[in-house]
Amino acid sequence: MRRLLLIAVAACALNLTAPTAMAAEAIKYCSTGTITMGPFEAHIAEIRRANRYDEDDIDKLIADQKAGGPDFFSTQVVVKEEQSGSGTFDLNLFQGFSDPQAKYVSAVKWRCEYDDYPVAYFVGFKVKEIRGGSIYVARDKGTVNVISLKKIDPDLDKPTKVIDAQSHAALCDDIAKGCIKTIFYGRY
Repeated sequence: MRRLLLIAVAACALNLTAPTAMAAEAIKYCSTGTITMGPFEAHIAEIRRANRYDEDDIDKLIADQKAGGPDFFSTQVVVKEEQSGSGTFDLNLFQGFSDPQAKYVSAVKWRCEYDDYPVAYFVGFKVKEIRGGSIYVARDKGTVNVISLKKIDPDLDKPTKVIDAQSHAALCDDIAKGCIKTIFYGRY
């Protein structure tokens, strides 16, 4: 009897101190695929040719790339707030997806509609899970995952983190505001 009591007490103590597991939320993938980005210098030439952006914006992008390092252009997190043609055009042009040297291959046809917005593009990352208001990703060069943010942050007003699933480092403290300097961040 004493032995049974000790086992029961130990089990209760474990339940009090063990972290509570949070259930992972379902991920709504808008699309998945792969992309090979062209050279950053060619991208800058392309956006200058478009004559659509202020020189200050282009100079800031160049400075961000220098500060971000060699993987800056190939690791991106981009938030698209709503379905719109001009927003999609700007996203593709400024982020380099439509550069002549970029090669995008879609593995899954686009499946998000107006009600699924906002969405987030993860370039160079595979989305692993959404748990506790955070998006967990793994670095995967060339991978593109586009997910709906509608269920976790529909108004982009919560601090939704993006976390490296392996190191548990925060890559974006709030996906609506920006990411660490090694990631090319955009919001459209």
